[in-house]
Amino acid sequence: MHPIVNGIKKEFKACLQLERVNFHAETQWHILLSPIGTPEFALFDSSGNIIYRWVGFTEKDEFVEVIKPLCGG
Repeated sequence: MHPIVNGIKKEFKACLQLERVNFHAETQWHILLSPIGTPEFALFDSSGNIIYRWVGFTEKDEFVEVIKPLCGG
């Protein structure tokens, strides 16, 4: 998943902040996410609300179809 995530990070760096969260570490992101599986990805709005969630292996296109419209594309 690292190459896909790194590609998403590079492609959408102007409008998206990516944070890596350790499944077992009690951080603010872990608390907001309340993870249910691994790998797991969540898209938050600026208020900290989850607006989309992916669980398990996810193709790049699945991320792009959700993120691109939000980034003006």
